[in-house]
Amino acid sequence: MTKRSLASEDSDDDEIQASSSEARIDSPQTKKRRFVEFEPVRICSIASVKEIEHKVLRAQHYKLCERFRYKQKIQQELEKRIEEFERRQVQDDAVNCIINRYWNRLDADIQLLLQRFGEETPQLQLDTEIKEETTSSLSQGKHFLNLLAQWSCDELDDKMKQRVEFSQRAIAKLLLTCARISERNSRLCDLLKDSCNNENKMVDDSDQSPKISEELQSYATSVFEENASQRKLVNELQTENHRLSIQFSSYDDKIALMESKVETLNNEIEDLRCQLLKSMRREEKLDFRLAEYIKKENRLQVEEAKSVVTQIENGAIAEEVASLSKSKLEELQQDLEIQTDLANNRLTELKEITERNKSLSAEVECCKMKMKYISPDDIKNSNEYQSLQTSFSALFEDCKLQKKEIEDLRHANTQIKQFFEERISSMQIDETTALERFQQTVCELDNDLNLARKEYENVCVDYEVNTISKEQSIPIQEQVNSLMNTLSTQNTQLKQEVARLKRKCQEAFEQLNTCNKDLEGERRLNNDNYLVIKLEENSSLPLNSTQHHQIPSDHSSPVNSENTHNSNAMDGQTEISSFIKKEEPMDVSSQNGDDHSNKPNVSTSGNRPDSSNSVSSRPCTPADVGAELSRLRLERDRFKEKLRQFARTDLHEKRKYWTEEQKRKLKHLEEQCERLRRELQSAKQEEDGLMQEMESIGQAFEELQEQNKKLLEQLREKEDVNLKLMAERIRSTQAQKKMKDEKDLLSKTIQSMENQLAAKMLLCQKLEEKERIMTEQRGTLEHEMRIREQHNESLKKKASEFSQLSTDLKLRLERLDVQFNELRENVIKKASTHEADANKIKRLEEEKSSMKRKLDRAKKMEKLENVDQVIQEENRILRESLTCPSCKVRRKNAILEKCHHVFCFECIRQRYDNRRRKCPKCNAAFGANDYHRIYLE
Repeated sequence: MTKRSLASEDSDDDEIQASSSEARIDSPQTKKRRFVEFEPVRICSIASVKEIEHKVLRAQHYKLCERFRYKQKIQQELEKRIEEFERRQVQDDAVNCIINRYWNRLDADIQLLLQRFGEETPQLQLDTEIKEETTSSLSQGKHFLNLLAQWSCDELDDKMKQRVEFSQRAIAKLLLTCARISERNSRLCDLLKDSCNNENKMVDDSDQSPKISEELQSYATSVFEENASQRKLVNELQTENHRLSIQFSSYDDKIALMESKVETLNNEIEDLRCQLLKSMRREEKLDFRLAEYIKKENRLQVEEAKSVVTQIENGAIAEEVASLSKSKLEELQQDLEIQTDLANNRLTELKEITERNKSLSAEVECCKMKMKYISPDDIKNSNEYQSLQTSFSALFEDCKLQKKEIEDLRHANTQIKQFFEERISSMQIDETTALERFQQTVCELDNDLNLARKEYENVCVDYEVNTISKEQSIPIQEQVNSLMNTLSTQNTQLKQEVARLKRKCQEAFEQLNTCNKDLEGERRLNNDNYLVIKLEENSSLPLNSTQHHQIPSDHSSPVNSENTHNSNAMDGQTEISSFIKKEEPMDVSSQNGDDHSNKPNVSTSGNRPDSSNSVSSRPCTPADVGAELSRLRLERDRFKEKLRQFARTDLHEKRKYWTEEQKRKLKHLEEQCERLRRELQSAKQEEDGLMQEMESIGQAFEELQEQNKKLLEQLREKEDVNLKLMAERIRSTQAQKKMKDEKDLLSKTIQSMENQLAAKMLLCQKLEEKERIMTEQRGTLEHEMRIREQHNESLKKKASEFSQLSTDLKLRLERLDVQFNELRENVIKKASTHEADANKIKRLEEEKSSMKRKLDRAKKMEKLENVDQVIQEENRILRESLTCPSCKVRRKNAILEKCHHVFCFECIRQRYDNRRRKCPKCNAAFGANDYHRIYLE
């Protein structure tokens, strides 16, 4: 088993190394395969099977120690998590108790208010009966937390839903009653005002009516004052009762928590008792062993004495034996004294622990009795009970007074019902009008939808027409392509002509320079007689493809002095000479682009002397000279700007062409540098990994040698110990017989203790029944107290708040309706625009894909000279995609079903036979049934 495990580990390591090496092979950085070979571990020679077993046991022992440590760590982490979960559970239990307490209180208050107003429906009565059943189950000893623990998730969801529905119905009913009461009060106030007005009118008719009205008013004011004072008293008593009920419920929760703690403490006490019994048994065993050892010591002493006597008789070395026996005896006596002291100390500690355990168990039982049984005298003498008695008597008297008020209110209730019936009829009329409006809006929306459908159909028809037109335009595009090819051939011919014309242009510029020199000489001679004006014309011709370059010539004109005339002439000459210098180093590509731009230069250079001769021959007046000067200045400025633009475009094209070549070279060099850097880093990492692995292997080998030495020493010690244990085992068999007898005695004592426990359990059951009876009585008292609570003022405030909320919500509803209509219109508009944009995007994507294909094809045509080379390159790419990525020789004819990667069948079969059963690309493991052949056409 161990050999197999070690072999499997070695094979796994080989597979990991092979997968890593294959991953490196597959990476594009490294082109060659690299195999890492480790030196074999040298195992020491083995002579017998026992040595193999010893080494196997050592390895197993080491692995078991590692597993044990790992389990200890996991156990510690789990203990920490358990403590955290217990803390969370305590917090959650406390929160649940608080929520349940206040929720029960709210339901009880709402029920009391509904009973007071006489608005309890049969549905609510059924809900209250269900609620009372749950509260009675709680009062019978089942706390809320215990019920939660008993219920399942589905039951808990159902119960909580029922409870929420009950509270919602009760609150809705209460709100309705509050609204009715407020309307009734407003109506009563209106009636009182009307009656007061009628009484004021009747004052003139009767003299006795004012006296009666004054008496009635005084009586009403006194009644209202008494009612207000009684309401204040009722509110104070309600607040006190509310506070006391909350305290009582909090005490109940605390009692439940204490009971849970007591249960845990009882469990701990039982565990401690078991541990104490175990320790007592161990102590008895140790005492028995001590007695045996003492007997053995005595026997050994007697045997040693006999041996000493025999040696003395035989003439052996008596003195040395006596000294040795005495020293051994003294050592044994010292050891015996030490062990007796230790045994006495342990006995005293055990006695102290047992006494503490007894005292703690007695205290726990006393606490249990106190918790379960509270004396009635203590309850009666408590301040809470006395305050409850006083509040109960006051509430009972208030209840009698309120019964009379309820009878008066019932009469008013009939009138309010009539008013509500009238209001309901008006609400129904409003509802019918709202439904009609809703139907109208629905019809309008249907019409809009039909219009949108028609528009959509029109768009579909347009789309079909466009597709047909596109299909028809395909042959036109083919004709355009043929025209483009013919134009490209013409362009090449024109480029050749441009090169020829450039040569002529240079010759013309040379003639122009000579002419300028002659003109300057004539100007110096004839400055007094006439003015020399240079006229230059420039005709721009369009280029073949997209560029339109023009080379203007300067026009110089005399302006009232020789300095200005000469400066203008020199400026024109410098600009022309600079432009010629820029054109000289241009390549053939730039010359091809400037074909048609050089033709006007020739014409301008040829026309210069003619223009100067024409100006000199004509008789000129001052007005004609001024007009011509202004015209020539404008032409000069225009031609200068054109010349600058042409120079800029020419320079930009030259720079662009030069930077593209440099960029290509730079990119190529940078890619080579990055590739070399990556290879260097990978080589360094491999060297570091190999050095670290060699160091770790050497250290592990030295550690194994040291462990082997230690284990050999331990084996020798174990053999000595085994011999001693065999002797002790013979003695332990004799001790077991005595222990069996003691075990029988202990079993009898245990049976007697179990009988006592059964009697105590019967007593506990009786006490629990008494506790249930007491909790039922307490529940009835709480129910009666909840019935007598009242919250009129708080409910009035809530009613006013809810009325304000209703008005605010109506306003918000109207605003939201307006916003909804606006949003709906915007959504319809955006949907139409979105559909149009989507159609446009689809068309553009189709055009983009077609243009990309053409561009890729054109790039390949530019890179390669012939179409055959393009086809050969495409064939090469397709062949590489069909070849196996691992061997890069054979065709792909096998697929892995798990990762769906394709390789050649021979590579996968070789991997399977060499036990390297992982995918070369993703390292996914595969078996014999996970790969099969495929046939690619």
